Amino acid sequence: MNLFKNFIKNTENPSNSLAGRLMLAGMNYGHQKMALWCIDTHIKLSGSEDVLDIGCGGGQNIANFLKRTNGRVYGIDYSPASVTKSLKKNKKAVLEKRTEIVQANASAIPLKDETFDVVTAFETIYFWENIVDDFKEVKRVLKPNGKFVVCNESSRMEGNERWINILDNMHIYTAKEISDAMLKAGFTDISIYKRENTQHICVIGWRAEDRRSTTGV
Repeated sequence: MNLFKNFIKNTENPSNSLAGRLMLAGMNYGHQKMALWCIDTHIKLSGSEDVLDIGCGGGQNIANFLKRTNGRVYGIDYSPASVTKSLKKNKKAVLEKRTEIVQANASAIPLKDETFDVVTAFETIYFWENIVDDFKEVKRVLKPNGKFVVCNESSRMEGNERWINILDNMHIYTAKEISDAMLKAGFTDISIYKRENTQHICVIGWRAEDRRSTTGV
């Protein structure tokens, strides 16, 4: 495998190699503008929410949320290198017990039912094994009236063939496919937001049985 392919492979599961560490640093920097578009324009924390970031990568979004809420901000990632990087980046909050970051998979979140007001998944569902079942697991840890936010940089297969060919387990979902999966998992009042002149999408679903199921753009 050439050096470029080896580096890109770390997108899915960053290793503790130099390539993996560089990828995590690149994720923190390269995804920041998209993440803040989603966080500040569409999530809009009030300042008291407890948040879980799934696939926390290098920990930048944990840091972003810590600046915007006085609640707890947790993270999980199945990559040990990602957990290490996230813990290091958010060391102060870890020491203050405002955040906890553990190695875990979205299919089996090691946290109690109805714990979080907001659960987020930035640039990660591409690699989830079964998004409907995994979305149900997300719903389990959300409080009633909590919301689940998926934010992706890529939202169609076209134009991303190079990455798909390198990353065997990657599946790029359209906004409608994500919305449909949320509906199947029991989420309601689903909204879709698209960032102008990009493939960037933000899809938000609520854990609330009394909300009307809709899809808006």
